[in-house]
Amino acid sequence: MLHRRLPLLAVADVISSLDLNSRQVRRATTAMEHIVQRAFARRTSAKRHLNYEEFADTVPECHWTLMFEVCALIHLERFAEAYALTSAAQALHPSPAPTASPALKHR
Repeated sequence: MLHRRLPLLAVADVISSLDLNSRQVRRATTAMEHIVQRAFARRTSAKRHLNYEEFADTVPECHWTLMFEVCALIHLERFAEAYALTSAAQALHPSPAPTASPALKHR
């Protein structure tokens, strides 16, 4: 069964293009859910007040689709394609740089 946050049309395209069977869809969906659960467990202090459902709601639809496709590619052992897709996504949407402590003022 597909995760309720997965955009159906986008995921249908992935399922069709990768020719996934129901078992492969289930495995990719489960792996994707584990990624979000792990991110929830490691969430920043700014998002500590959110429960899991609220946290999952903050994940953009395109990221759900991307995670699903990457997980499916990994389960199909198409590692180079999964890596290329992940790298391209990171290039388009780089993670915010970690905040550094403010510099000390020199007197």
